[in-house]
Amino acid sequence: MGAVGGDLSSLNINPAGIAIYHHSEISLTYGSINHSNETNYYESTQSNQSTTFNRNQVGAVIVFDDPLIANNWSKVSFAINHQRTANFHTRNSFFGNSRFPSFISHPNDPDPENTYENAISQSFYNYIDGKSSKLNLALAGQYGKNFYAGFSLNIHHLDFSQSTTLNELSTDEDGNILDALTTENLNETADGFSINVGFIYKPIRAVRLGLSFESPIWYELSEEANTRELIASIPAENIEAAAPYTNNSNLDYLLRTPSKLSLSGALVIGKIGFINLDYTYKAYNTLSTDPPQHLSNLDPINNQEIINGFKENNQYFSDVLQNTHNINIGGEFRVKNTSLRFGVGHEQSPFRKSLNARDFDILSIGDQLTSSLGAGFRFGASRLDLAYRKVLQNNKYDFNDLNQQYERINTGSVNNKNSRIIATYTCSF
Repeated sequence: MGAVGGDLSSLNINPAGIAIYHHSEISLTYGSINHSNETNYYESTQSNQSTTFNRNQVGAVIVFDDPLIANNWSKVSFAINHQRTANFHTRNSFFGNSRFPSFISHPNDPDPENTYENAISQSFYNYIDGKSSKLNLALAGQYGKNFYAGFSLNIHHLDFSQSTTLNELSTDEDGNILDALTTENLNETADGFSINVGFIYKPIRAVRLGLSFESPIWYELSEEANTRELIASIPAENIEAAAPYTNNSNLDYLLRTPSKLSLSGALVIGKIGFINLDYTYKAYNTLSTDPPQHLSNLDPINNQEIINGFKENNQYFSDVLQNTHNINIGGEFRVKNTSLRFGVGHEQSPFRKSLNARDFDILSIGDQLTSSLGAGFRFGASRLDLAYRKVLQNNKYDFNDLNQQYERINTGSVNNKNSRIIATYTCSF
């Protein structure tokens, strides 16, 4: 919708789109997401499914006609919109056996040279929850008959939590079983801001061209993490359970996300409908982490480990990530008071194609393919819109990342097939 505009969803790409409005309106969106994936680890396949319901969006556009007609600004629009930009809800479970255990010794074994290197069972659970949201404050105007310009200040908030569990059973030469369990919990909250600027130009009545730029999101994050390791007793050898190992940490840091540049084109066929194409270039070379402002002047001698951690993060981004090219095509066909819609999209993976399993840190995401169908029904000054969206993406998960010496350990694969159904009610005034 980067070139068509006239809908609050266009704020995600081009804020100039709200200048296309002829009337003020308010809209509210609710929907459900079905999270479905299939994991595979050493030819063992597991299926995971769950469904969440939430409010996706609420917002309004106010149109002021002819406020500065003497200066050729024939219309100005203001929009405020709050939307959920991501739902992190994920459930992954892996069962398999690489034959290479992560835990090979018992701290209480009287024979320090005895090892448990024959893995007989491995299971891994990865549970993720949270969301990110964005508040848009946008201003746009129409200059003359064919030019539209817009600006948006975006206020972002993020909540993220992750819980992982790794359980392994392995044996020594005498068949004694070592039962080891490790859990990790991570909680993050963040607040940030970004800006959007955009333009739409109509060289002829049926053609619209759009250009927009979205800055990085500048986040301030607060992170809490804890790790707990448990190794059970071995009764046959009179070995008691090991004392639990725990580690807690807190970290504040700054995150700068990739910036985006979008080019859009649309063909508008009178009141019959339109087709719109959006190309987005996402600059992952702008992604970085840094210490917070109160730590920006860290003593390099006493805080070398913290400073090196941020440097290593940024070097990792440079080594494994690439800038991406993304395409979305959508259209609408109108019959009286009914609109029929479709869309397809391809988002390129930010990970370089030449990477092997040991180059990336834990998770590597693949290309994302999307398709959507929708319909809109107008009732006087009100409208009801329904949409269905399908997202396909194959990812790799390396939960043996800490054991890089085992070059032969395969990564787990995650085949995501998520779908979303949403309904939007809009009232014009």
